[in-house]
Amino acid sequence: MLKAGFIGFTRFGGDQEEYFNTLKEYAEIGFKGFENGTSVLRGDVDENLKRLNEYGILPIDIGEQIHGFGGPAATPEEVVEAAHKLGVTRLTCFNNWASTWRFQREGKEELKPTYDEVMTQTEEFEKKAAFYAKEGLDLMYHNHDAEFTLLYRGTELYKLILANTEYLKFELDCGWATYGGSDPVKLIHQMKGRISALHVKDYQPDTLVQYGMGERKMENVWTPQFTAVGSGALDLIGCLKAGDEEGIEWAIVEQDFMNKLTPKQSLTCAYYNMKETGYVL
Repeated sequence: MLKAGFIGFTRFGGDQEEYFNTLKEYAEIGFKGFENGTSVLRGDVDENLKRLNEYGILPIDIGEQIHGFGGPAATPEEVVEAAHKLGVTRLTCFNNWASTWRFQREGKEELKPTYDEVMTQTEEFEKKAAFYAKEGLDLMYHNHDAEFTLLYRGTELYKLILANTEYLKFELDCGWATYGGSDPVKLIHQMKGRISALHVKDYQPDTLVQYGMGERKMENVWTPQFTAVGSGALDLIGCLKAGDEEGIEWAIVEQDFMNKLTPKQSLTCAYYNMKETGYVL
């Protein structure tokens, strides 16, 4: 069975005590892990981990492209040190040419990353993944919909990345894959052994909204209306069943922006909808 995790759902700019109290609340719902544990590195790491262990929730990963607190981007050696301090075995890449084109270049065809750009970046990811693998760490590539809509020489970008890497793992975002026109259930089986964790995201079909919330909306960037897991287009049962069959450890809930529910309400809904399938602890 998969364990339930989440990413986000905490207030931007909250202080450390507020952050830990929120994690405790989410642990009480049933979540066993949270993604991007960089905040746990602030202060006494051992005491922070002890506190979280008492809550029954622990970090799942850290971002590979993390920055020092107020400083430059961390080196690979510093990332390894941070991961070992936290006891995590996963590093996540959220930023790449595809996501830059999707969310910063406004998806304009003339600004589409070139074949050489994406292949060079894929080679760089693979070199890093090989380095991290020696340290017992999975480097995970997190997809959006662009990996399934961008074509190079007639081939979807995700297939190029998959075919040209060995050590690089994937954090398959099932919602974005669905929105990109792919079948995440088939992908989970096809990418056997290459998926280190699942992102479980849902959206309302046939919707189009400006990406963001309030004043943080991004000009000319459009997405579906994200919604609580189990209340939209995602084949939740199929994805979790496939994940369980392939021995994937984590089903990580993500909802970029809230719909009708508060963050805690949405997470509660997501957890019980996942648990009800029988494939999540």
